Amino acid sequence: MTPQLRKIRRTIIVGALSLALLPALGTLTASASEGVDVTSTPLPVEHIVIKTKKPYSDVKASIEKLGRLDDSMRAMLARNDIEELRAAAQRIAGADGLAIHYVAMHGDLLALKGKRQPLVAYYIGNILSATEMTNVNPAAGLYAPLRVVVYANEQGGTTMEYDRPTSMFGQFKSPQIDAVAVSLDNRLLTFLKKASM
Repeated sequence: MTPQLRKIRRTIIVGALSLALLPALGTLTASASEGVDVTSTPLPVEHIVIKTKKPYSDVKASIEKLGRLDDSMRAMLARNDIEELRAAAQRIAGADGLAIHYVAMHGDLLALKGKRQPLVAYYIGNILSATEMTNVNPAAGLYAPLRVVVYANEQGGTTMEYDRPTSMFGQFKSPQIDAVAVSLDNRLLTFLKKASM
């Protein structure tokens, strides 16, 4: 069986398991009669893995050349300096149309398990793109900014993993959100490929 067929088979199995769990969730929903409504929708997500022979420290340095959402921008928002914030958001997005919003140091936290590892998660996005989507549907904020995990792999290179934006944002069934998601697909893949060279 080819890797692609295995992936399709795995997706079908996961989807079937998700559907099998729905009756249990329905029971939970039915018992919540205090004005709480809980629904569940299985979501097929396309997972992207990029591997490169480039060392982790070099890939990390390339990614960290992106602009950053920083405290000065948060202060602009607090002061309601909207036009100044808009200009700053455009500036930090730069030519790649992306900026780092947050960094999660998962590898350092592995000290709790005995040894730090070269592993970091970046929350990467574009403030202006995110507001286009969350203005249409607030739940788009679940995925904006996007998350990218970067770690040293066993071959001595680096692996980057993320979920394709269109596969996450597609659930909202909005042409406006879909258009932004397609743009994010292209921007993120182009940037990460560039960082891996």
